[in-house]
Amino acid sequence: MIQTYWQDAARDEAMQDEHAFIWRAMLETIDIDLAGRRVLDAGCNRGGFLRLLADRRGITEGFGYDPASGAIEDARQLAGQRPLHFEAADTIPGGWCDFDAAFSHEVLYLLHDLSAHARAMFAALVPGGVYYAVMGVHASSPLMAEWHRANLEELHLPELYDIDEVIAVFEAAAFHAAAARLAIRFVPTAGHGHHGQDRLLDWLDYYYDKKLLLRFSRTAESSASATP
Repeated sequence: MIQTYWQDAARDEAMQDEHAFIWRAMLETIDIDLAGRRVLDAGCNRGGFLRLLADRRGITEGFGYDPASGAIEDARQLAGQRPLHFEAADTIPGGWCDFDAAFSHEVLYLLHDLSAHARAMFAALVPGGVYYAVMGVHASSPLMAEWHRANLEELHLPELYDIDEVIAVFEAAAFHAAAARLAIRFVPTAGHGHHGQDRLLDWLDYYYDKKLLLRFSRTAESSASATP
């Protein structure tokens, strides 16, 4: 079945609005200046993060892909005159390359072939480029481990990854790996009403402690990934 949205048009729009505070935290945590850079967004949905980068960080071009074709159509319409490009795809589209930086937000836990993703990202980055991946759905996050068990079959998820396992996969693809907690200042509680307000402390622990920004850098000397 063709996937048009992650959930549906209205809920995908609400989801992107809810993610705005995460995007701001990502930009406060990263260690490069994005002005004048070519940027890739994996799992871009309706393109909100790339619009933010075009409006606030002065990127030269932004490219986003997502398997949800309806969300991609929305992203194209919302882009306006910004230098943004979008494609409906499960992986980096052919010909997309020479990116200075790449981003993803809660994409890694969805991937059945994490090694293929790491290799594709390595090939898409320029030497010295960096891939920043936010990951809160992992084995060391009790709240997300519970969610994963409840949704494993319905969403056709892979087994829950451990952070060390993810890092090992990217290091095998010749990346240098590092990790940090996101620089989250406040968590908007209203956006988590559908999760149950009685679990607010669990969600605060998730955002402030368990949700990580993984930094995978392609060194300037690297010319090909280590794993064929």
